[in-house]
Amino acid sequence: MTESELIRKRVEGLSLIAREKVSSFLSGNRRSLFLGHGSEFADLREYVYGDDLRHIDWRATSKRHDKLIVRDFEVERNTNVIFLLDSSASMLLGRKQPRIKQAVIAVASLANAVISNKDNFGFGAFSDSVGKYFAPKGGKSHEFHIYRTLLNLVPEGKTKLGEAITKVAMSLNRRSIIIVVSDLHDNQEEMIKGFKIAKGFHHEVQVIQMTDFREYNFPNKVGKIKFIHPESNDTVVADFTNPIVEGRYHYEMNKKIEELNKFKRKLRGLKISVIESYTEQLIEKVLLSYFKAKQRGVPG
Repeated sequence: MTESELIRKRVEGLSLIAREKVSSFLSGNRRSLFLGHGSEFADLREYVYGDDLRHIDWRATSKRHDKLIVRDFEVERNTNVIFLLDSSASMLLGRKQPRIKQAVIAVASLANAVISNKDNFGFGAFSDSVGKYFAPKGGKSHEFHIYRTLLNLVPEGKTKLGEAITKVAMSLNRRSIIIVVSDLHDNQEEMIKGFKIAKGFHHEVQVIQMTDFREYNFPNKVGKIKFIHPESNDTVVADFTNPIVEGRYHYEMNKKIEELNKFKRKLRGLKISVIESYTEQLIEKVLLSYFKAKQRGVPG
């Protein structure tokens, strides 16, 4: 098998996974998420749990006797949706698998959902070492180009979210949906500055904080641990049999949690949605963010 054939096979594999994830997400009562509250009537269909009761067509229902019938309305089209992904070295962390693996599938799934819904998809990967950005476009060729980029993405360096969101927000020529996925381990002042600029351009911004289940829960009965810091690459030895070391660890961890909570309160004060997600929940959280934003309606 040639290199180009191998690349094509990997891209097709990621495309298949993305389609399956979107299809699974939209099955059942989530089908209604694809349809918003626009003014253009689309079709009649049977009621499913979660539909807006205001959309019941009583005349059509009276003819069906035992089934409720609702009206579907087409949502707005051609919205710009930009996914900004933290590609710093901390994305290599994870309990069962690296965060980056789940994040890649989440980006691919969102790209498939957005482009299938006739919207424009943009993608950016950011750190102080990685800087990739693709302006929002539609079409399968653009979607597959995103897939190829994702398959070659190697996390490295430190998080640089503030700088990334500033550049992207200023480059967009109309109001867009910007979905950010990061562990938020970055300079908070720079991040706030970037988010304020994005809101100043009237973009709808949603932040998904990606964490691992054990990131802030240290196991009991831990002895000496030698590890390489994921961002500085320094070798660190910590002796948790020493109560002073353990106590200092818990103090610093609680301090970090409080700083993050305070930061997230500031974001909400800017009317920015902040969603907390474990690695395993990321795909669902990302897709839900997009479809709910479409339901609310984001004018171009």
